[in-house]
Amino acid sequence: MKIKIHENIIKLSRETVNKISMYVVLGIFISFSLLFGFLLDLLFKTNGLFSILFLIFSLLQTLFGMSIVGRVIINLLEAQPVNLFNKGDLRVDLKVIEELFKNTSSQIDLKEDIELFLVDSQTINAISIGRLKHDHKICITIGALEKLEYGELKALFYHEIFHIINGDTDYLTTVSGSFGSPMLFFTISNRNLKRLLKNKNKLSNTEFYKNFFILWFISIASFILLPLSLLTNIFVSVKKEFDADVFASKNTSLDEMIKLFEKVKLNCKSFEVNYYFMKHLFFTHPNCKDVSKRPNRIIETYPSIDERIEFLKNLENQ
Repeated sequence: MKIKIHENIIKLSRETVNKISMYVVLGIFISFSLLFGFLLDLLFKTNGLFSILFLIFSLLQTLFGMSIVGRVIINLLEAQPVNLFNKGDLRVDLKVIEELFKNTSSQIDLKEDIELFLVDSQTINAISIGRLKHDHKICITIGALEKLEYGELKALFYHEIFHIINGDTDYLTTVSGSFGSPMLFFTISNRNLKRLLKNKNKLSNTEFYKNFFILWFISIASFILLPLSLLTNIFVSVKKEFDADVFASKNTSLDEMIKLFEKVKLNCKSFEVNYYFMKHLFFTHPNCKDVSKRPNRIIETYPSIDERIEFLKNLENQ
C-alpha cells in the first residue's frame, strides 16, 4: 500500500509539473514572438509593424491554435483511425491489433480514452498527440505492426501510454503547437500548394487562385516566423524517454523492450517529411538520427537507441 501511494504522489507531481510547464511555455512563446517582431522592426525601421503582427499571431495561436494542433498533426501525418484504415496488402489483422491495444490499455487505470491511428510508413515508430483528456491519440506505423512481435508491440504501446498518463504528451504537444507552429504551418501550406498546382486543371480559375493566394500567404507568414521553430528543442528533455522505457519494460519485460529497440535499429527509415518541429513527440527520431551516435544534447531531444539499450541492460544487471 505504501508503494502504491508513493507512485501516485510521483505521478501527480509529474502531471502538475507538466501542466505548469505548458503555461510557462505559452508565456515564453508570446514573449519571444514579441521580441522577434521588435528586432525586425529595428532592422527594417517599420515602427512597430512586426511587433504588432507577431503579438497578434502568438495570441491567436495560444487562444485558438492550441485547440486544433492535434488535428493538424494528424493531417500532416495522413494518419487514419485503425478501424477505418484501408490497405489491401497488410500482413496483419487490424482487429487483432485493436484488441491488443485495448487489452494493453485496460491493464492501466486510464482516466481518458485513447484513439489508435495508423501511419502508412515502413519504419518502426509511434507518436502520441493531444492536450486534453479524451483527446489523446497514439499513431503507430504500419512497419511497427508488421515487424514487431505482440510483446514488443505492447512495449511500444506502454511507452506511449506512459507519456499520456503523466502529462508528457500534453506538454510536448503544446511545445509543437506554439514554438513549432510556424514550421508546422509552413510544411502543410507547401504540401497543399504542390497538390494544388498538380491538380490545377481540375479546378476553375476562381477556385484555383483563391486557394493559391490563401496558401501562398500562409507560407510567407509562417516562413517569416520560422526562427521561432528552431527554439523548440530547448524545452524538451531526453529524460522523458528513459522514464517511459522503464515503465514499458516493467509492464512487459526488459527483454521485450531491448528486442524492440534492436528491431528499430535494423528497420530505421526516415519519414518523407522533416518533422523537426514535432520530432520530440515520436518514440524515436523520425529521421533516424539517434540510432548509434550520441546526439548533441543542445539540439536533439532523444538519447541514441544504443544509449537506451545500454540503460535497460544496466537495469537488468542491478
